[in-house]
Amino acid sequence: MNWLANLVSQHSELESPKNFWYWSGLAAISAIAKDQVYLDRASAYKLYPNIYVMLHADSGLKKGPPVSLAKDLVKRVNNTRIFSGRSSIQGILKDLGTGYSQPGGKVVTKSTGFICASEFSSSLVADPFAMTILTDLYDRQYNEGVYKSLLKMESFELRDPTLTMLVATNEAHFEDFVGNKDIKGGFIGRMFVIAESEVQVLNSLMIPLKNPPNREFLTNHLKEISKLTGPFEPMGSREESDVFTIRRLKNNEEVWYSPAGALYDDWYEDFYLGIKNAEIKDETGTVQRFGDSVLKIAMLLSLADSTSLRITEAHISEAIVVCERLLGNVRRATLGKRGKSDTAEKKGIILKELVARPDYRISRAMMLKKYMMDFKEKELDEIMQEFDQSKTIVTESIGNQIIYRMPDDIAVKLAEHFQGKK
Repeated sequence: MNWLANLVSQHSELESPKNFWYWSGLAAISAIAKDQVYLDRASAYKLYPNIYVMLHADSGLKKGPPVSLAKDLVKRVNNTRIFSGRSSIQGILKDLGTGYSQPGGKVVTKSTGFICASEFSSSLVADPFAMTILTDLYDRQYNEGVYKSLLKMESFELRDPTLTMLVATNEAHFEDFVGNKDIKGGFIGRMFVIAESEVQVLNSLMIPLKNPPNREFLTNHLKEISKLTGPFEPMGSREESDVFTIRRLKNNEEVWYSPAGALYDDWYEDFYLGIKNAEIKDETGTVQRFGDSVLKIAMLLSLADSTSLRITEAHISEAIVVCERLLGNVRRATLGKRGKSDTAEKKGIILKELVARPDYRISRAMMLKKYMMDFKEKELDEIMQEFDQSKTIVTESIGNQIIYRMPDDIAVKLAEHFQGKK
């Protein structure tokens, strides 16, 4: 059992959703690996395994424990700065630009850090430039050397800035804190959004766990990762070798791949040709950088397995599966935020509700009762009249009840859209 599977297994008796433990583990590896390891992208640039992860769920769905675990594991390794309290973007930049001493007298001058918060909106002081700066800092490959930031009050110089982020939020705070410019400007496109709606298992914690988590054991492998430096093994070449065993003809030229490289190459072409042919529009920028996102996760999965710095077919395959699942999460999280009308957010609530229902229908009385804090009767009636005119949602009378029904074909297409398929 590799490190990540072990982490998930150790927390299988706790209520936090399985995916929250999984992605918090990946974030911990990312924070510890920093920019010490990388994948050479055909000599065009170096891709680093830093990631931004957002756990997105209703309040009370146990988002905090996985975030706390990742923070504690990174703290135990003690090879990067941790930002976990309430901070301003200026405060984070100032800290990143200041050298510090580690035990043993080693002075750290590189600007690496781990932003970790169980509630994103309360951890970062509101600032119109915060998300833009975090968006820029995500792309470590474009920030080699000195990165200068000139803000209104202060200026900062960062050296090879490398940030990993693990934050949690609920829908209400997300909609209040993340603006339209952050969605269309690329911040959300760089974020792995992990959306869950149910706990992993019910556990009142009255009885001691059969297999309590062992954080000391989990820390041991992370300490080995912290010692690694250098590139991951290449996955493609123009020359045959023991590693590059799959021969192909590209642009009338003979090239060679490792099994992992061939798998990624096949997937890459199929994915982006499918996006082009289906004319999928993505305002968040998630799809455009999806290839690199898959490789970042493949690097982290490799590090969870061993310290060999070799990416295998299994790592690429798992990275593709877990990343493709997230395409719909971004759409669901941002639905309603991208619209221009005042009612876009409320229309998003209605569409989500009907798509989620087995028969794609709900009574007006139930809708008003369920969303009494979101709608007034007049608002709901006006919105549903618009939907009825466009035939997106049909309003029907059955007995003395008013029923809202979404036609099956529209519901199926919308569900596929949420899942990232269309």
